[in-house]
Amino acid sequence: MTGAAQLSTGDREWGGRLPLASHGPLTEDQLAAQQRLRAEVVPWARTAGVAVATAEGDFIGPFNAFVHRPAAGMPYLAWVLADQAQSSLAASLREIIILTVGTAWNSEYEIYVHTAMARHAGVTEPVIGAVLTGHSSTDFSSTEAAVHRFTDELARTHSVRDDTYRLAIDAVGQTGVLDMVNLIGAYLATSALLNAFRVPAPPQAEPG
Repeated sequence: MTGAAQLSTGDREWGGRLPLASHGPLTEDQLAAQQRLRAEVVPWARTAGVAVATAEGDFIGPFNAFVHRPAAGMPYLAWVLADQAQSSLAASLREIIILTVGTAWNSEYEIYVHTAMARHAGVTEPVIGAVLTGHSSTDFSSTEAAVHRFTDELARTHSVRDDTYRLAIDAVGQTGVLDMVNLIGAYLATSALLNAFRVPAPPQAEPG
């Protein structure tokens, strides 16, 4: 995978608490899940040089869980892909939102993937740094500041203040806020999955 860390199953327990699915016999549904991940997720990951599988072909991150339990994992993947395709939000804003959720939950693999994806989407290093530290910054545009504030409040306090809500409406409109909440929900679920199984992440690539 160009630009991604070259991982091996011998390096560490990439599944965390969850063994890599390929260590056991796979059902037809699990093999079909692997095929779909190779077709739809691997090319997406290559665009930003992040690792979603080892050199031996074992899926890591949340994708290992999807192979273990395709009846739940594949519909979830379809939700994420449909949201990505239909969202009214710019890719850079989506990555700020996802990275904000991952940071709030201290979700190692989510932070790893979406730091790289944020760079690929054109988010500046000062903005990425501010998101990763959980702070606002003068480096945010007004729209970036509004979506970050909304996401951070919802992820950390489970609610959104009226003034924060109004700023988000002014920044991205009602449709944008609906899309934000859908995206936040998807990546709260991802963070929960990753944290429950203590899924590790490869080393973060240097910007540039």
